[in-house]
Amino acid sequence: MKKVKLENIEQHLKEELKNKAFKKAYEMECVKTALAQKLAELREDEELTQGELAKRLGVSQQFISQIETAEERNLTIETLIKIATSLGRGINISFPKLSKHHQSCLRVV
Repeated sequence: MKKVKLENIEQHLKEELKNKAFKKAYEMECVKTALAQKLAELREDEELTQGELAKRLGVSQQFISQIETAEERNLTIETLIKIATSLGRGINISFPKLSKHHQSCLRVV
């Protein structure tokens, strides 16, 4: 892979996203990272450590760490519901219509 100058990173990414396999992997990582950040933020809002949340869920602190660093590969809807419930939250899933300008609408709010 050739080196990319920092000022050209956006253009480089735009070019890479033309590759369907790269785009799919990139979008998946973006969603996983956004979800990981949101879960960590919610845990911190409740002033819980990873260990305290893990204890509530009956899992290891390492598992919580893997979720919050987007390294956990087997995160299920059931686990997300358990996490949300333990933090006094619900889950809202929507499927917004995509526009021509926004072909990818992957975000966590």
